Amino acid sequence: MTRIVVLSDIHLSPTHGFFWDNWRIARDFANAARPDAILVNGDLAINGPDSDDEMKFAADALRGLRAPALALPGNHDVGDEPPGQDAHQIINEERLARWDRHVGRDRWAHTAGDWRLLGVNAQLFGSGLARETEQNRWLDDQLRIAADRPIALVLHKPLFLESADETGESSACLTPAARAQLMSRIKDANIRLVLSGHLHQHRDRMIDGVRYLWAPATAFSAGHELGGDQTCALMTLDFEGDNVDVRVERPAGLVSHDLRAIKGHGRYQFLRDMPASPPPSEGIRWPAEFASFSA
Repeated sequence: MTRIVVLSDIHLSPTHGFFWDNWRIARDFANAARPDAILVNGDLAINGPDSDDEMKFAADALRGLRAPALALPGNHDVGDEPPGQDAHQIINEERLARWDRHVGRDRWAHTAGDWRLLGVNAQLFGSGLARETEQNRWLDDQLRIAADRPIALVLHKPLFLESADETGESSACLTPAARAQLMSRIKDANIRLVLSGHLHQHRDRMIDGVRYLWAPATAFSAGHELGGDQTCALMTLDFEGDNVDVRVERPAGLVSHDLRAIKGHGRYQFLRDMPASPPPSEGIRWPAEFASFSA
């Protein structure tokens, strides 16, 4: 059996430390689980697209993980694919270089027992950047190498919300054009699992023979209803043979922070706009009004 711990949307910052205590709890739980690897599925930072300090802080935090860390970028790390939810933070070469400098590669392949895990940079799809073409070629090669192995495709954003044929544009998932192109690449591969984050809620569905798994967020509850459980958590995945056992883990003390309360119920559009509030020291808890409920 091969165990992978999944942490997603950890949102660390040296100046805005609302979620540092959740990170500490999740980190310690992940280390105690003694996994073969720890998958960190995007949004390591709050303002990574425009801040070296943010990406360095997040990368330094990952060094507290005892197992190998398999990190992927999110929109809060390298910017969004166009059109994006924030026109001032669209993915570009400079933002990719910042990720490379502090974290490392933005795609990876990892063997978990009989499974092959392929991690890709979701923000590249539809970006038109040279690295999108490189990633597509890499993905084609990796799918050939995997041959008949069961494959898990891992990316920060989900491919879709409800069905692959939905046509609406949404910053919650890949754009229809980018999704169609990606799905045409993977349609003949032995993909059994698609694992994503970004939506800050857990959902687990089988669609056309593929398991679509949304990872819960470690940092906060987003407050939007998309059919999943919004409680902050992490996951353990146990791969054995061609099966994977998924468990949602809610360590004691992990708080499902209410993003609306933290942002002043509309006073601040983005977390990066808020006054500085550095990470708390070990053991400090945020006031009750910052939490919607505790796990």
